[in-house]
Amino acid sequence: MFFKLGKFISCDGEPLIKKSGINLWMGGTYLKIPDKFKNLKNNCVIMDNIFLKEQNLIQFYPTLIKKFKFNDKFKFVYVGEIVIDDDTVIDNLWNKRKNELFQNYSLIDTKEFWNDFIHLDVNKLQTYYIKLKNRLKYHSIVKLSKQLNKKLIIVGDNWKKSVRYSIKSNFNSNYVKSLYGGNVCLDFGSKWGSLALYPRSIDIIENGGLLLQSLQRDSKKIFSDNFKDIIFNSFNDLTKKIEMFINNPNYLNICFNNLLNKFENDNLNNNTLDKIWEISKNYD
Repeated sequence: MFFKLGKFISCDGEPLIKKSGINLWMGGTYLKIPDKFKNLKNNCVIMDNIFLKEQNLIQFYPTLIKKFKFNDKFKFVYVGEIVIDDDTVIDNLWNKRKNELFQNYSLIDTKEFWNDFIHLDVNKLQTYYIKLKNRLKYHSIVKLSKQLNKKLIIVGDNWKKSVRYSIKSNFNSNYVKSLYGGNVCLDFGSKWGSLALYPRSIDIIENGGLLLQSLQRDSKKIFSDNFKDIIFNSFNDLTKKIEMFINNPNYLNICFNNLLNKFENDNLNNNTLDKIWEISKNYD
């Protein structure tokens, strides 16, 4: 930076950049940026949220995707802890509207759903959003575990109470990548917002897993022709897609190769770098 050799990208403010580059916050939305850094105009985020319009939203795409061939021994995989915090307000909201949410996963990402809470501070709204989304993910996977039994691999200590055959937490990168490759990987979106491509879903695709994801606000734009095969928006839709894959394991290879063809184009990430360059030019 001293010699002005180019533009710079700082991850999560280490080190903090005030000019000649951007501060890329990998953890989520603008709401997750530490308060003392929120006023920096060259902040960029990788996750959208429904309560604020994000400035400088940066989209990354899968790259260097590992090629796997799927066979009839494939599993369905979910890796991750989901914390269910005690909260009477969210418990009441969940009990009141869980049936609607199981029938329409994307309902939680509409502002209308949160009309009764719109008077709250945006940070409180985001906290409620995260807690409710965690409940939706958790109960969906528990319901699914009763149908799939050991065809479903669940990794995370806090599943043991509800899913006896779940595996203890092991988030070693190589272990997780080995689980993704050649399997169908469940994803219910980021707890922070609604974008199809974010660190978890990108990691799944790059390591040879077939992404099976709940509908996000940009799913049709991102996946286009692959949309109908790998996106679900209700629990019933999810179980139908799972049943279809179990009965037609060869179709997994078609779906995965379609994703591979979609993201083998380097121009996608090059366009993102061009956007970063343009943003950073405003703060030289």
